Amino acid sequence: MKNIFKTLFVVALCSMTLGSCSDVLDIKYDNTLSASTMWKDASDLEKSVPAIYQRLRNYFSDSECNVFYFGEIRVGDYMWGPSLESNVQDNFKIACRKSTLTSSNTISWSGLYTVIDQTNAVLYHADECGADEATTNWAKAQAYFGRAFSYFYAARIWGDVPINLVPVESTSQPECYPERSDKALVYAQVEADIAACEALGNVLGSDKYLGTATALNMLKAEYALWMYRTQKGGASYLTMAENALDAIGISSSTILPKYGDIFDRTNKKNAEVVFALNNTASSTGGYQVFFCQPGNLIASKYRNNPVPISSTQWWSYSEQFVGVLKASEAAGDTRVATNLGYGPYSAASDKHEITWCNKFLGDMSKAPVIQDNDLLYYRSGLAVMMLAELKYYQEKYSDALDALNIIAKRAYGNDNYYTDARANSVKNALVKEYFLEFPAEGVIWWALLRLGEDVLFQYNPDIEAISTTNKNYMLWPVAHGSMTRNNKIKQTEGWS
Repeated sequence: MKNIFKTLFVVALCSMTLGSCSDVLDIKYDNTLSASTMWKDASDLEKSVPAIYQRLRNYFSDSECNVFYFGEIRVGDYMWGPSLESNVQDNFKIACRKSTLTSSNTISWSGLYTVIDQTNAVLYHADECGADEATTNWAKAQAYFGRAFSYFYAARIWGDVPINLVPVESTSQPECYPERSDKALVYAQVEADIAACEALGNVLGSDKYLGTATALNMLKAEYALWMYRTQKGGASYLTMAENALDAIGISSSTILPKYGDIFDRTNKKNAEVVFALNNTASSTGGYQVFFCQPGNLIASKYRNNPVPISSTQWWSYSEQFVGVLKASEAAGDTRVATNLGYGPYSAASDKHEITWCNKFLGDMSKAPVIQDNDLLYYRSGLAVMMLAELKYYQEKYSDALDALNIIAKRAYGNDNYYTDARANSVKNALVKEYFLEFPAEGVIWWALLRLGEDVLFQYNPDIEAISTTNKNYMLWPVAHGSMTRNNKIKQTEGWS
């Protein structure tokens, strides 16, 4: 009974201290009660680790704080457009146009710092709990992974961000009102946390709703490629990426034979999933709901059969990208059935065609759809693509094609789909496969940034126009509330 009440208390405490996307980073909540009643025995430490990932899920399952908004809508009009049915869209975000994206309507970083605060608490108190060495090392490794993951997102999204490395347990702490640190220091902290996690050995475990050794190596590889290409970090980062990907052991057996099986909500932690945040029927959320259609605009016999129904659709593929997907489908691409749903299912008299994303369908037996499909953050297919990208940067173009053909074999059933090993052909194939393999997963924007401005501007000329006057065009502006409630936080140069 004592343990039951303690568990309920911890859950309630976490709920009270969790931030939301409308909050600001002043971290004003008071954890004094937590510090005085927690961290008394090993069970407290064991329960503190899932709270890291619960906070991460709570942030990224918000309608606007998610990998899709941060990592894909900025690809812009080439890929995303308003709903063809109701003409609704988050226009101010689609290309981060300077004229419409401001500090008043941007996404806040506050919730991400509740994750970081929880990792800091675990690291600060782990040795106090009397847990055995294995449990203590596991908890610390999970905290290092969670903090590295969070700061990597923060630095890529906002650049200079505050670095907090101790838990906020009193409103008198200076960490309640931090200043932004130079992004180079933030990236250095990510690297230090990755190294600290590795130094603890292979203790992370196998639960894909927490950090695992493979998830750590994917984070390490992605970080290294990012540092090499966008931060001009030098060739040592290619070595870092290569070591991480070698540790994963990438081959054709790394990925599932059927693309659609990756997203099967009845087999969530399948062999291709590396790191995910759990949704259930009682704990739902995520940007996926905005790929659904409003029921009143769909002919009744097609509602949830096959058209996923919810209250409003905010996002649809652009007509141009629908054409790209259909052309790929005509060429034998078996992924398109999972990535694109379309047909004349409208309730309107003209019966025009509508489209939606089939990838993240929840429980279609209910209307509106219950969004109980997991949020995927790393899967093996991305490791394969990062390997191909690495080999391209190393100018080992035949090796890059070997990796690309692992992905292409599943899609097209052809062992040697890509054969042209010239540098530009390999680069074009990388871009093509990122677009066709990862739509709606929040991956494509980061890949385009790594592959270069020439690629990025080809698909988003609006971003190119912004880049001429705003050197920080890759970043999001800081939310207005973060500056008004903490006057040490200043806006990113180039944004208002």
